[in-house]
Amino acid sequence: MGVKQAVIIMLLLITCLSPLWGMRKALVIGNANYNEQVLRNSINDASDVYNALKGLGFSASLFTDLNREGFFRAVGEFVSTLTPSDEVVFFYSGHAAQIEGKNYLIPVNEYIDSATRCAYLSYDTSMLLDELSRAAISIVILDACRDNPFAFSRSIRSGLAPMTVSAGSQCVIFATEQGRTASDGEGRNSPFTESLLANITTPGIKITDLIQRVSNEVAIKTQERQIPYSTGTLRQDFYFVKAEPVTPISPVIPPSIPQERKPVVSPSYGSIKVKTSFGGDLYIDGEFSQSLFAGDQPIIKDIAVGVYELKLVSPKETIIRLANVNKNQTTMIDFDAPDSYREEPKKIPEQQIIIPEQQIPHSEKQSIELNSLTPLSPITKKVSVGTGALTIESPLAGDLYLGGDFIGKLTAKTSKKFSNVQAGSYTLEVMHQNSFCRKEIRIYNKDNLKVTLSQTEFSKYPDGFQYISGGTFQMGTQFLNRSEDERPRHEVQILPFLMKKTEVEQKLWTDVMGYNPSEIKGDSYPVTNVSFYEAVQFCNALSILNGLTPCYKIDKSKTDPNNLCNLDTLRYIISCNWNASGYRLPTEAEWEYASRCGDNYNKLQFSGSNDANDVAWNSKNSENKIHPVATKNPNQWGFYDLSGNVFEWCWDYYDIYKKDKKVHPKGAEKGVYRIARGGSFNGDIDACSSTARGGFAPNFKGNNLGFRIVRNVH
Repeated sequence: MGVKQAVIIMLLLITCLSPLWGMRKALVIGNANYNEQVLRNSINDASDVYNALKGLGFSASLFTDLNREGFFRAVGEFVSTLTPSDEVVFFYSGHAAQIEGKNYLIPVNEYIDSATRCAYLSYDTSMLLDELSRAAISIVILDACRDNPFAFSRSIRSGLAPMTVSAGSQCVIFATEQGRTASDGEGRNSPFTESLLANITTPGIKITDLIQRVSNEVAIKTQERQIPYSTGTLRQDFYFVKAEPVTPISPVIPPSIPQERKPVVSPSYGSIKVKTSFGGDLYIDGEFSQSLFAGDQPIIKDIAVGVYELKLVSPKETIIRLANVNKNQTTMIDFDAPDSYREEPKKIPEQQIIIPEQQIPHSEKQSIELNSLTPLSPITKKVSVGTGALTIESPLAGDLYLGGDFIGKLTAKTSKKFSNVQAGSYTLEVMHQNSFCRKEIRIYNKDNLKVTLSQTEFSKYPDGFQYISGGTFQMGTQFLNRSEDERPRHEVQILPFLMKKTEVEQKLWTDVMGYNPSEIKGDSYPVTNVSFYEAVQFCNALSILNGLTPCYKIDKSKTDPNNLCNLDTLRYIISCNWNASGYRLPTEAEWEYASRCGDNYNKLQFSGSNDANDVAWNSKNSENKIHPVATKNPNQWGFYDLSGNVFEWCWDYYDIYKKDKKVHPKGAEKGVYRIARGGSFNGDIDACSSTARGGFAPNFKGNNLGFRIVRNVH
């Protein structure tokens, strides 16, 4: 064979084989300058999406303010380049109309005075989908449901109609629900495009997860006036940015456990039944499985055949067992059996947390240094016959408790006398903002007991926590320009509690959980990308490590009938023991009480100031970046970032306010979303208000969503 023939054959082979690899292509159109109405953000939206897709390696084309001829030509030229192996994104920002169940993308510079003329001059989306069907995958994104000026005829309806897509190869993402209109926004981008841009550059997010994120974020930004949705499913996963490969590292094996414990790869499955007479958190190969209470005997199904490490972590001890899972069989694991491998119980507060090495970003062992208020000894209150007098003098001001009951406030270095105190044995407590004193006393009949406390008798709260005295405040807004869901103002009584001054940092999360889910890494940054479920699991894990009783019971065996969120694919049943000593999420009322410093500063719009720039990272000052905790000013009670930086999970389901007075309210019994408060670095300033409300699906994770934790005082 001659050289010439060989070259020709090589070129033919390349030509034949190249389409198998396909290309990522995008067509982006933004129409804004309509004769009837100019859209402020459509060209910004299109330009920013175009730049983002170009940065992700798409072969992208951008067109703005297209008339009918230009629109048809741009689409025609684009689809003529498509091959059966291409992955395609079509983005449109501008006006659209629904006419007799069909959707039309409207060009600029055309005279439209009837439904017939609108349909003739505009681009039919069903034709667009038909043209795009020649590609392997086509994603159509329509930020085109704005309240348009063309609805002069009953035939032209606001919002868009459902669309029929090619099964398995097409997905259409709408900026809002069917028949509803979308906001153009007050910033550079519309709320929908702003959230889209914030998520498409994140590695490892499937298109289905991206849609869920954007939908939740936009719902929060617009107070549920706009909720994006999608239609169509893909046979294969689609990522705007694929996750970077992770090199697995062998886990640390306890000395009594053989290397053979590594799971065997197998298509066959079995199950594990667990039995325990005491409670704790169950981990399977280092991954949290569920919380167990004494006597629980759950069956964990659909586990691949192999050998697994089961670890039960309780306040008393940690027990490890090996489970050999066989095909179609149930393996019984009894944590009460004497042959269990038991780790030495951790001492508080000098305990160390040993984390499997595959979850540690460096080889050093991690430790958590939380000063101990724990374990709390029981509060003494044993009354006897008669009464006496009690005089207290404290070097620090604070709330005074006797036998767990609040009896008054102390002024620093000033004596305070209480007469006719029931004789008996009591726990005396002085709760200062940053420290506390606890002392056992005995008051006899006709006694005149004087207690003088010293500075050395005061201990610090757990690291980074601060005491919040109980009280009554008016929850909700008094400002007329705020959202209706912040009304009516209503009286709420709050019990005293401890709250972390900052959001949970990535270092604390990683030390406890052994991994870091955040996209932007940094020890002092707030942990993000954690769902409501993961937040409560963290609370339980931290409680156990500090010898406290966990607040939450997590049941994954059945779905929660009170969880009405269709977006939540997990729907675990989460119950809270409000009397437990462990860490938990704040209630919405506790969060607002801390943010507004009770009623002391209720005329401030944000937590600590009327100027958001003083206290809150938001879309106006953050450069669209998350920031380390405590880099803005605290509020008057010393709490940071209750306005801005990241939204914070609260316990409550989202619901409308009631007028009647509440004592330690815990929210609605059922609902769709779990409350998230405080606004974020990439959100509107309004969302940073101390009274602004919103929520997410409980399984939602976002790069602007974290949490902080609280503890009961008693």
